[in-house]
Amino acid sequence: MASTRDHEEQLEAIMNGLAESLMGLSDEEILSEARHAGVDPIHESEQTRGILRSASNALELVNQRLWALGHVADPKLWYEKDGSYHTNCLDCGSLASFTPATSELGGLATRRRCSEAQATATERRRATSGL
Repeated sequence: MASTRDHEEQLEAIMNGLAESLMGLSDEEILSEARHAGVDPIHESEQTRGILRSASNALELVNQRLWALGHVADPKLWYEKDGSYHTNCLDCGSLASFTPATSELGGLATRRRCSEAQATATERRRATSGL
């Protein structure tokens, strides 16, 4: 029996092969194939655009929430695992996650202020007050 990793690699190879075969087709050929299969390309493109827009909005909301709580997240360090995206605060290391399909937020960083940001703010107050 093949391992889960082998199965994932096979699926990835199939998806890459499909993507490469599509890259070789003209727009007219793709539209013709879609119509021949009974698919409305305009409807499909609008639906895909909506899904991508929703995921982008969810990512923007989670980034705004992290920023509001004092966390620092590098947008290049998000990684996907089991359908959710994860990252860690660069200052305190707390985890943040979100699931694009449900817009669900998770992880300590989405619920609490950054402990490092809190410490830095306290140090600044002390410095300005002369303590």
